[in-house]
Amino acid sequence: MISFFSKGFPLRKAIAYQKLRGVFSVNNLPLQELLWDRRLVMEVLGRIGVHTPPRWTVSRDGGPFVSDDVAAILKNRMGVRLKRTEKPPVVHHIDEDTISINGEIIRKPFVEKPVSGEDHNIYIYFSTEQGGGVRKLFRKVGNKSSEYFPDLWEIRKEGSFIYEDFMDVDNAEDDLHAETRKSPVVDGIVKRNADGKEVRYETELTPEEKRFARKVSMSFGQAVCGIDFLRVDGTSYVIDVNGWSFVKGCSEYYEVCSQYLHDIFLQAAERRWFSMYLWKKPSYDDQWTLKGFLSVFRHADRTPKQKIKYGFTSEPFVALLKGTHQEVILRKETDLAQVLKAAETAQEANLEDEDKLEQLQSILSRKMGMEGTKVQLKPSYSKVTGALVKLQVILKWGGGCTHAGIHHTRELADNMRKDLIILNKRILDDVVVYSSSEQRVIATAKVFCERLLNCTHLPSDFLIIRKDMLDDSNAAKEEMDHVKSRLKAFFKAHEANLEVSKGFDLPDEMEDPQTFVRGVYDLLTRVTRNMRKNLESPQVQNAILKNYYWCCNENVALFRERWEKLLQDFGKVEKNKFDPGKVGELYDSLKYDALHNRKLMDRIFVSPDGTGGHTPESIRELYHKAKLLFDFVTPREYGIDESEKLEIGVLTSVPLLKQIISDLRQMTQQDYPGCRLYFTKESHIHTLLNCVFLSGLPTNFSVYQAGELDFLTQITFEVYERKRDHQGLEPEYSLRLGFSPGAYYSNVDSNHALAAAARRDLTDHIELNKALGYFQTMLDDTEKRDRGSGPRLTNRLDPDVAKS
Repeated sequence: MISFFSKGFPLRKAIAYQKLRGVFSVNNLPLQELLWDRRLVMEVLGRIGVHTPPRWTVSRDGGPFVSDDVAAILKNRMGVRLKRTEKPPVVHHIDEDTISINGEIIRKPFVEKPVSGEDHNIYIYFSTEQGGGVRKLFRKVGNKSSEYFPDLWEIRKEGSFIYEDFMDVDNAEDDLHAETRKSPVVDGIVKRNADGKEVRYETELTPEEKRFARKVSMSFGQAVCGIDFLRVDGTSYVIDVNGWSFVKGCSEYYEVCSQYLHDIFLQAAERRWFSMYLWKKPSYDDQWTLKGFLSVFRHADRTPKQKIKYGFTSEPFVALLKGTHQEVILRKETDLAQVLKAAETAQEANLEDEDKLEQLQSILSRKMGMEGTKVQLKPSYSKVTGALVKLQVILKWGGGCTHAGIHHTRELADNMRKDLIILNKRILDDVVVYSSSEQRVIATAKVFCERLLNCTHLPSDFLIIRKDMLDDSNAAKEEMDHVKSRLKAFFKAHEANLEVSKGFDLPDEMEDPQTFVRGVYDLLTRVTRNMRKNLESPQVQNAILKNYYWCCNENVALFRERWEKLLQDFGKVEKNKFDPGKVGELYDSLKYDALHNRKLMDRIFVSPDGTGGHTPESIRELYHKAKLLFDFVTPREYGIDESEKLEIGVLTSVPLLKQIISDLRQMTQQDYPGCRLYFTKESHIHTLLNCVFLSGLPTNFSVYQAGELDFLTQITFEVYERKRDHQGLEPEYSLRLGFSPGAYYSNVDSNHALAAAARRDLTDHIELNKALGYFQTMLDDTEKRDRGSGPRLTNRLDPDVAKS
């Protein structure tokens, strides 16, 4: 049994279970109680002859307490007798540099540690000669592990603490683990590598340190145990015992540890009298094995996307279609130059609105050389005559894959490779990968597959580009346009208008949609005004902008232009013409800057004269409200009620659903395992997930509990096989779906590369053909509707909706 204490873990329940069942435990469970109290840890270390820093104890809780069993072990093995102290300690300040504890004089610098082993709020007090102040250490939050407060000097007056001499270590940059890392005392900033992981270095232990480590492990009964050392003037001190610990990012540790655990488990089994009866070769006849793994991914972290839409009908723009009636996407610089020329021609002949043409030319001429810039041409035709009604020209820029996108894609691929190989060593021998034509999606697919397959370069034809399956689709254009019009009407209407509000469940903080949106606009106006003042301030330019390192090839001009455009788009709120589609762009920019421009964000939006709203409070409030608005609007863009979600989902996802069904069936027909991956954009993730949730498939949570579908969101399909050859029967197959919301954290911090959240089971195991039946029924209903013989798609989970 492996069991170790962490916050909320019922250790005493685990101890009772071990006593009841007599199971073998790697780490001594009762002795883990010692780790709860630093006073006991230090007392035991002193008894076994391990060096510890000089210390003084202030116990305001009566002293340490453990169970009777552990108290007996301390007394019999180590001679430690626990004494409860009723008399409160006498502690007072003599001056700013000196305190007295029960008459003993202690001078700064010293360290103040809570006696609770789970409390990591450790304070270091510096003398006035050193500059004074307090550095507060805490568990890592983003890139910070401590913070300095120059004006504090008094010790804490409530709670129980251990006071230790502050010791200057031999290497001021490092304190020793079983490896070294940057000390939080230096500046509080966690040193990270290119993948966003804390930098640590392997360190050779001295013979004395190895002896101490063995003593600590044996005395505390912890076979796997983390120990904190300090090296000072050639002497090593133990400052903490952590119990069960992992060495992050060190594959060698996991190899050695797993082999060690393997050996002691076998030794423990051999010592038991009944082991000879249990020891037999396992039978694989009835074992389920992973036969196929399919996963649909959203692309990785990217720069903010921006777009402007125009409606044109003149010949210069129609000619760009080159006779096709389908949507056209132009990405090459030479093709974008043709759009620019069409605008110039239309302007010279006075064929379109001059302001729109000038804006199109201004933006396109500046953006056409940037990654991610493209123009979409979407023609609309009359259903009666077939004539062109209008041509929508959409200019988009931004959306390029970031360095963080590369890092968290590699990390996800590494983890998935390890997981899959454990489940089936041959699963990666047959891998087929589909991707949309979007550059950020292709980049994500390439980086992921290179890491997953452990290769440096993929063959040029490895990725299969499927525009029809994974790019934008017009199949549900009418339905989505209807949804957009309902959303616009909702934000124009008053709260009491039940007709418009039907199907909308407002968050508690959004009582009146109009008022809430105006509040967002007011905040945006405030922070943008502060931005303008700061960007024009010589002080800010010299202090921040002069040597500022811009993420992802941005600069001051592009940063300002992006925020000015956001304000301009939201300015329509004042005219009651708010476009809910702009919510995503605002939230996108806020989240991007919080991750990639945090230092700038915390300064550039602060009012330079101390008026007009202080930030980061203002920008944090704006982020919070934009997040609420995003969570409300975005899922509803793909259907407001469940019947709309299902209809839009199926119409948009038909090619993808057909491919998934085909690939799942293929897994049962081939003799070897296989892996199929599909890389796409956010819209396809929303529509596919709606199909899964509303198909009738029994799921473990609802579509409304899925949350934000962030970068690297995954929907997985696992096919398991159980062979029954010994029974003369055909193999059995089951399907289990999984889901991860991607690189999502509710509290955005300064770490650039957010890891993808672990997958959770979206469904339990379901017989494969039964599961596929749900999806096939949706496709059949769609085909009937297209032929005009079927009813409108409805949610099979809601009988009332189905009747309507």
